[in-house]
Formats: sequence, structure tokens, C-alpha cells
Amino acid sequence: MTYPTTIQRFEVSAPGKVILHGEHSVVYGQPAIAGSIGLRTYLNYSALDHSPTSSPMIIIEFRSIPLTASLTVEMFEEFLREIDCNEALQPDAYLEQLRSPGDFPFARFVQDPNPCLTETTSKERMSLGCTLYIFNRVLRSEGVRSIDRSCIGAGGFRLSLHSEMSIGAGLGSSASYGVCLAAGAYHLTRILKNEPSMMSDPAVRKKIYQWSFDSEIIMHVKPSGIDNEIATNGGLVRFRRGTGVDKVITLRRPVHVLIVDTGVSRSTAMLVARAAQRLELFPRTIGPVLEAMGGLVDEAIALLESDDDPDTVYDRLSSLISINNNLLRSLGTSHPALEKIFAIAERYGFASKLTGAGGGGCGFVLLPAGYRELDSFQQLTGALSEAGFRSFETTIGIGAGFTLC
Repeated sequence: MTYPTTIQRFEVSAPGKVILHGEHSVVYGQPAIAGSIGLRTYLNYSALDHSPTSSPMIIIEFRSIPLTASLTVEMFEEFLREIDCNEALQPDAYLEQLRSPGDFPFARFVQDPNPCLTETTSKERMSLGCTLYIFNRVLRSEGVRSIDRSCIGAGGFRLSLHSEMSIGAGLGSSASYGVCLAAGAYHLTRILKNEPSMMSDPAVRKKIYQWSFDSEIIMHVKPSGIDNEIATNGGLVRFRRGTGVDKVITLRRPVHVLIVDTGVSRSTAMLVARAAQRLELFPRTIGPVLEAMGGLVDEAIALLESDDDPDTVYDRLSSLISINNNLLRSLGTSHPALEKIFAIAERYGFASKLTGAGGGGCGFVLLPAGYRELDSFQQLTGALSEAGFRSFETTIGIGAGFTLC
């Protein structure tokens, strides 16, 4: 007979992403290019030897917000029994509950719920709501309705989530968060069932991708799926909404960028709606803009996979980045802070564009090989810092997807 083993701790992490080309147009069936970056989101699980109360607890800690919520293990089991987020309550219907005025949907299962959970647009409500929903969905999907006390700590367990990315900055923090939730919940089911996780199994990774997409519906209403694809599998890919990855891009040389954070948070859903409104009002103008973005993706892939002279490739990629940024501006997705970044980059001879939904968030600057040795690069980073922007260098598309350790 195999006896359950108490797992003291595990960690799941997933990368953020940069969209090189295809923001907004990907929502309308055009291709997009996206790749993983060196910033990650983390979920840490730790068994508790002692409970802060007389009952074993599940403590959920969001360090990046910050928020801490607690449920007794008994109430969590009641939550699993009474609420079916796998078959009965689908993500879009749950999103409607979250965004409707009133109590937090799962408030009766949470000990002393924070008053901010009643605010329909608060990060606290969305983050905790998404966490509980995905854990319920995954556990019920995997046949778990109760918690085997011998598999967790005597005091319960703690889930701690934090991200190296700014929330709402266009770097895929919500998707990497959703992947961490899905992978962490799935691994928890394996612990409770005393079975191996098999995280490298393509069928398991497909499940985690789908659950994380459900999380993105809750966060963004109409996600393309590209963010959670990168957070799940990493790499640099061409992606289409509805069909997923249709090409893994084979880079001939590294793609170096400087990511610049405006510090301005924004709503992806609002910006997607703004672009949709312009398309509805001006279909003969905005329709071709979206098609041009799709054509630009294929132009860029040909360059990324080209064996041509590196300087020539860099110059042409820079031109495409400038063209795409102007196309995105026509959708109403820029912001004064982004425009300041673009002006600074242009001053020192670099091409730049927004990444993600726009309206704040992040932009990036394309960097040539050997950029650290250039005086213009030192001037660029100095000017950005003086203007109050935080920036970091990264190489796109070489990072792994989610990992478990």
C-alpha cells in the first residue's frame, strides 16, 4: 500500500511576454508574434505546521497587490462541494457575477473578507475571485471534492503569489498568473491523489493552457490566447486566435530589446473595446489597418529567420517596428507617457513601439547587436531614467514556459 506524503513546499513560475507585432489585430484573426521574456510570476506553496486559528487554514497571499485572504480547510471543502466551477459555472458567467455590484461571489467561504472585495473593479476582487474560481475548476475537473488532511500540513497550507512584472503593464502578468494558478492547482490535485504530476506531458500542458485561458476570460473578457500560450510554453511564435500557434519561429540571431515601463496602469478590455469601436465606426479605414498589421507580421518573420546581413536585418526590423507603432496609434491605443518614450528613443536613433494593449503599460526599444558598447545606448537609458521611466534589457523568445520545482 502507498501512503500519502505531506509535500512541504513547491514553486511554479511562468514567464511574461512581449508582443513584437500583432497587438489588437490578433483579436480579429490576424497573426501575431510573441515571445517570452526574463521576468516571471511565481506561486509558492508551503505546508503549515501550525494554524493561526484552531482549524487548519488555507492562506492565500497576493504580495504584488498586496492582499491576504484566509479560508478554513473545512470551508474550502464546502466551497468545492457547493460550487461547481467546472461544469455549471463557466468563466463568462462568473465574470458577469464578479463585475456586478454586490458582495464578493464567494464571500461566505472567506474568513473576514476584506471590504475592498465589494468594489467591482478592484484588483483584490479580481485576483482572489480568479484564484478561487480556477482552483475550484481544476480540482473538480480532476475529481477532487475534499482535502486529505494527511497530504497537507497540520495547520493547512499557504499559497503566495507575486510577480516581477508591473500589473497592467502589457507584459502578460495576468496570463503568467493564470498559468501559475492552473499549474499550481493541478499539482495540488496530484498531491491530494498521491499521483505524479507529469508536467512535461503535452496533454497536461494543454489542460493548463486551457485553464489559464479561462482565467484570462475572467481578467480580460475577450483574450486572444497569445499571452497564456507564451506563459505556458515559452519561445517565440506566430499565433492566431482560435487556432493557436501555427509556427515556432527559428531565430537566426538574438532579438534584444529594452523594455520601458510607463508606470501607467490600464484596462486591456477597455482598449480592446476602443479599437472595436473605431472598426465599427470606420470599417473601410480600420479594416485595412488591421490587415496591414497581419501582413507586417509575415514580413517580420521572414527577417527574423533570414540569413541576410545582420545590420540590414536590424534596419528593416526597425522600420517595421516604427510602421506598426503608427498603425497602433491609429487605433487610439497610445498614451502621452508612451509618446515620450518614443520621442526619446527616436532622439538617439532607435525604433520603438508599444507592446500589449497600449494606453500606458510598456513600450520597447529594438536594440542592435553589441548595443552596450554604443554611446547612443548609454544616452538612451540615461534620458529614460531622467524622465522617470524604469527600463530593463532582455532577449525575447529564449525563456522557458512554466516550470515546477
